[in-house]
Amino acid sequence: MQEEKEKVIIFPKWKNDLEQEAKTAMEGSDFQTAFHYFQKLTDNGVESPEVLTGKLICMMELNMEEEAEELCEQLISKKDNHYYSYIHIYATLLFQASKYNQVMYLIEDVLEEPVPSPVSEQLNQMYQLSKELQQQVDIQTNQEVLQKLTEAVQEKNDRQQWYMVKRLLYLGFRDDLPILREMLVNEEIHPVVKTAILEYYSDNILTGKLHIEKFQLEELIDIHNDEVIPSAFYQGIYEQLEDVQTEDPTTFQMIQFILQRFAYVYTPFLPKEENYPLFAETLEYYVHQSFQFEVNENAQLSKIKEKYIKMIDVSEALYGSILEI
Repeated sequence: MQEEKEKVIIFPKWKNDLEQEAKTAMEGSDFQTAFHYFQKLTDNGVESPEVLTGKLICMMELNMEEEAEELCEQLISKKDNHYYSYIHIYATLLFQASKYNQVMYLIEDVLEEPVPSPVSEQLNQMYQLSKELQQQVDIQTNQEVLQKLTEAVQEKNDRQQWYMVKRLLYLGFRDDLPILREMLVNEEIHPVVKTAILEYYSDNILTGKLHIEKFQLEELIDIHNDEVIPSAFYQGIYEQLEDVQTEDPTTFQMIQFILQRFAYVYTPFLPKEENYPLFAETLEYYVHQSFQFEVNENAQLSKIKEKYIKMIDVSEALYGSILEI
């Protein structure tokens, strides 16, 4: 009894310390450590949406697929105020695991009841993309995939190219394929498809150099670098946004989504470290402007900030043209 009493007395500070440690670990992409802290919090009855969402994200990053699905199902069954957020996380988890049929079954069940308009639109988009991807699962042989990829390049079918690159991984391809190298330097190949190709090389732990072209920029990169999008880039930007994360978590969450899409489209041609403060400012400004939050009308936009705004606009359009779910 005395031990339980002492735990209650120190709990608020202990809770805050653990939440801060978990946040710091996540920002550094140390998901194993972050999960350890989130687990301690939930084991002691701390089950705020922020803690549960953070725990789920860590599970997804650590490939704890079954555990994450089980937790999602438990949270969804409560049907609380965060029901639709957990539905979206669960659907995303199933989608990333290529369980497209399960995504469709889940969404069909949810849409049987009235759903708020923005949520229903998002779920319908995810349903349609899952349906299209499931159709690709019927492709059986490696040769068929390569043939379809070649045809997709000839026909300039961006989404089909992306499907086929992902399909190569799904079927267990491990070869350094000439067609993929050719696509990386082909100006007509969609930037999102090129990032998927980088993921193919990274996941297969191939070695050597890759020549890539995006947005009229060229670079020779090491294949063995297992980070398609450097965690240092995310961490550097998030460090500039610590006040936003504390004072305006809604804005920070929107910035995270936009930043992830931006990085996926533009990698490896991301802002330099010396420009992180300005890019972080631009992201905050962009979110406030896009979602009609309060904006400082007297703020002067520098030329480089205007350039970043245009780049973000481009990344949103390009990402959405293939991967918007």
